[in-house]
Amino acid sequence: MPEPIQLFRVFVGAPSDVIQEVQTIEELITEWNRTHGPSAHSRLEFANWRTHSYPAVGKRPQAFINKVVDVSDIIIGIFRERFGSPTGRAESGTVEEIQRGVRRHRAVMVYFANSPDPKRGKRKDEFVRIEAFKRRFGERALYHTYTTPITFERAFRLHLANTMHDLLAKRPQPLS
Repeated sequence: MPEPIQLFRVFVGAPSDVIQEVQTIEELITEWNRTHGPSAHSRLEFANWRTHSYPAVGKRPQAFINKVVDVSDIIIGIFRERFGSPTGRAESGTVEEIQRGVRRHRAVMVYFANSPDPKRGKRKDEFVRIEAFKRRFGERALYHTYTTPITFERAFRLHLANTMHDLLAKRPQPLS
């Protein structure tokens, strides 16, 4: 028999080098839905630009992605060795997504991989951009750093549970 549930959208923004962490988030969302969803009468929906956008014209590309960001309850930004491309309004798509989440008072979770400082080349520029954003973001928010995919998974599992606890406490329960 159908039952009412609360749907929470989780948008994951990350440059193209962040693959494993995005897959981990998808898996942990599925795990949360199985283990906590039924008792919480809630469900999480994974979203990112790859899963929820489509070819279109008429606006700048990030504007189409922002439609998904704007209806999301949780915004996750992850940086590893790439910072991403400028959007015309922000330094990168991931940065614009994080900023929109903050402005809309969404739950925003930002992660940085602890990458070694490259000595030269293109990665050096990316490293500098990531570190500058991390410094600015850290002046007004908490972020999390991680060293391995396993430490990311362990931390994110706990962070997701805590974030959902906070969100569920704020939302009225659906009528049965």
